[in-house]
Amino acid sequence: MHSSSNHEVRSGHSGNFSNHLTTEKLKDHRSNDITELHSKTNTYSSNEFNVHRVYDTWVAILQEPNNPKSPIGTQDYIDGYKELLKFFDQLGYIFKFVKDDVVDKLGILQTFVDKDKKRTILHFDTIQKAIEYETEHNLIKTNPINFTRTLLRLHRALLFIIEFLRCLVDRPLSENTTIIATQCYDATLYNYHGFFIRQSVKVGFRMLPSRRQLDEIIFHGHKTELFEQYKTFIKIIQQIYDIIQTFYEEKKYLQLP
Repeated sequence: MHSSSNHEVRSGHSGNFSNHLTTEKLKDHRSNDITELHSKTNTYSSNEFNVHRVYDTWVAILQEPNNPKSPIGTQDYIDGYKELLKFFDQLGYIFKFVKDDVVDKLGILQTFVDKDKKRTILHFDTIQKAIEYETEHNLIKTNPINFTRTLLRLHRALLFIIEFLRCLVDRPLSENTTIIATQCYDATLYNYHGFFIRQSVKVGFRMLPSRRQLDEIIFHGHKTELFEQYKTFIKIIQQIYDIIQTFYEEKKYLQLP
């Protein structure tokens, strides 16, 4: 089910592809200053959340940035999601409900991709081709562990991640992290979780770091230099979300259990 509250959160951020980034804008965004900063911040641990790495991995996912139905590379999507998870890794046990589920499902998608590489004709190299293949071969209802259902669960979780990361920069620093996380959760993943998970999640939100602590986790002391790139990668991820959302809507798969 795609809830009405879900639409409220996303209003103003999707649906108008003319506002999305063009290829030239993506290229122009990397100014000389950003490139110089990139070299300075290459000392980050590979396990740390890094705005540059997230930006690079998610830009790679869009094979045709100007196309509202751009093919979405499956391996690139998996790699991009893994970079996002590094942010939640640094929040500790609080976001275990997101990470464990996502890691498990990314592993399932990776299995499909790895097996596909052994074939002469690829069926799972893009998300759209994978779903079309499972549809044509009636694998969505007959195979309990299928690509289409697995991706749908990742897709739902991605909206929460988008909204939470967006709100961390859009909302004033005076706003409480717990309140922000709760509002984002209620508008996205809440409707897909049972009572026990809902309550556990909301208790966990109370232990979230402060806004200033989260700023340090995200920007590592370079907020001024990285702020625009951070907002840009959120727009890119939203664009990818919208493409997948539209594809599932056309297939009438959004309500798959």
